[in-house]
Amino acid sequence: MNSSLRTFLGLALFVAPLSAGCASRTAPFDQMDQAQITVLRLTAPPPPVAATPATPGALPGIPGLPIPPEMQAAGQQLLQGLSQAAPGLIPPGLIPGQTQQPAPAQQQVPLWNGLAIVAQTPVTNEDMKNDLLDLFGDEDSFQAGANNCTTAPGMGVSFVRPGQPNVDLVVFFTCSKAAGVTPFTLPYGKDMLTGESHQKLSQIYQALFGMAVPPGS
Repeated sequence: MNSSLRTFLGLALFVAPLSAGCASRTAPFDQMDQAQITVLRLTAPPPPVAATPATPGALPGIPGLPIPPEMQAAGQQLLQGLSQAAPGLIPPGLIPGQTQQPAPAQQQVPLWNGLAIVAQTPVTNEDMKNDLLDLFGDEDSFQAGANNCTTAPGMGVSFVRPGQPNVDLVVFFTCSKAAGVTPFTLPYGKDMLTGESHQKLSQIYQALFGMAVPPGS
């Protein structure tokens, strides 16, 4: 065998596994080599803050406790006197004619698919990209089992390709489950992570966010 043939065979043996590796991924992950991948640290969104309506005739400081009109008038006169003697002592809104300052607005929490974003980062490491594509694109990364998770997912993964719908997934570390976000669903008919898959995703989480997966994620 001449040297040229040996070189050709060597290259063929080297390239074949790489080609087979991408081809073995299940759609749509077999077409995502150039996708932009973002990993998000997630938590349940905070409950909305409900405004408490004021009760007419209620005594300031004691919500809902009505007082007689004559006592209310006397109290307003006392508050006016105190306000004139010490400006700024009486909070706005307690004296008739004063404008009450609006309550501070609730801080807006950024959401992703209805979940609160604690942190997010693009995946720029090619090895980590391939690890994520190989994991979600391989049926052997999943196993059958109960999937009644009651906690919010702790991690999200978003695959973005130009001109194509996003493929978004969430990971429930507590119950070792991954699931597609509607309208995408995993194509395997099972969504419980194997021990190896759970460990790999935990390592990716820690590498990107500099911390171990919090309990209850």
